[in-house]
Amino acid sequence: MDYLERPHFILALKPSDTSVRAARDVVRVVLEGWDRPDTTGDVELITSELVTNAIRHAGTVTLVLYLPDDKTAMVEVWDDNPDGPVEAPRDMQAESGRGLFIVGALSRSWGWRPTEEGKVTWARAATP
Repeated sequence: MDYLERPHFILALKPSDTSVRAARDVVRVVLEGWDRPDTTGDVELITSELVTNAIRHAGTVTLVLYLPDDKTAMVEVWDDNPDGPVEAPRDMQAESGRGLFIVGALSRSWGWRPTEEGKVTWARAATP
């Protein structure tokens, strides 16, 4: 089965702080609708961190959520900034800068790829 035939959801977001909460809430509702509740909240937190990074560094943000198989959720955040994400040095006293560390800890894998319009930052996460 082609992944486009599997459940997927696309949401354009405004580059504002309220979009982070909206993205997290939408991911929870969509996964529940697909009978794949995010029981640990990992996919929601990954979404929150990726959307936050995009909002801070880009002008356009699009969230894509899909299920490539029966045990995985893919979160992609498309934005118009061509620069790849950079994991900040770990400073546990800092008030910010741990987002990509969190994404890496909660996902099976994550990365980014360039697009003609900017880039896509993605994370592959397990679902029940």
